[in-house]
Amino acid sequence: DRDLIRRVVANLAGNAIKFTPRGGSVTVALQEANGSVTFRVTDTGRGIPPEHLHQVFEKFGQVEAQHGGTKHSSGLGLTFCKLAVEAHGGSIGIDSEVGKGSTFWFSLPAAPT
Repeated sequence: DRDLIRRVVANLAGNAIKFTPRGGSVTVALQEANGSVTFRVTDTGRGIPPEHLHQVFEKFGQVEAQHGGTKHSSGLGLTFCKLAVEAHGGSIGIDSEVGKGSTFWFSLPAAPT
């Protein structure tokens, strides 16, 4: 469903922009290999501590908001992303380092040509 995947891309890119400070950067990349397509959004935000990574895709799991003390959203956007990607036979994840930023990624099976 192209519309759902567009929403996933918009959500991940929007989060990266929202949590990247002025002067930082957001990079978007798409790669096809081994029968799958992987989309990555990398930011230079504050990063997420390893002990909180398991919460990122949970309902209402606002890890970043907890650090800043304010709520920035409902906490359902990344849960939606996980459900949409998995419904399409894909996987989703995050690589993050405190003080350096985060990369959110998802992989989907490549469409047959």
